[in-house]
Amino acid sequence: MSGMIDFPDKCVITRESWDYEPGGDNEPKVEKIYEGACDFQQGGQTALSNVSSNDMVYLPEQVMVEENDRIEVVNRYGRRKSGVVKKQPNDLDSELLGDCYTEIEIKQSREEND
Repeated sequence: MSGMIDFPDKCVITRESWDYEPGGDNEPKVEKIYEGACDFQQGGQTALSNVSSNDMVYLPEQVMVEENDRIEVVNRYGRRKSGVVKKQPNDLDSELLGDCYTEIEIKQSREEND
């Protein structure tokens, strides 16, 4: 884990590939891009100024996440959310700590029920 930033949540990021295997069942292959600690920040709305923001996820390392990858998060309280990566993630350099983090914006975020 990294320096002074806390990553109390867990997430799994996957990517579908439409490369079919000969003799396969014509289902997309699902590749796991990342599984581990993260920091989930819930988006929200402000009624007076009519501003809304999407959920955000921060990873404790640089991960080559791409637009439209699927993400599933379990926050520190056990609440499950899932969605799709909205746009190309940002790599955030921390000169103070000498680390690089990945910032992901989620579109189509929804709460999952067991």
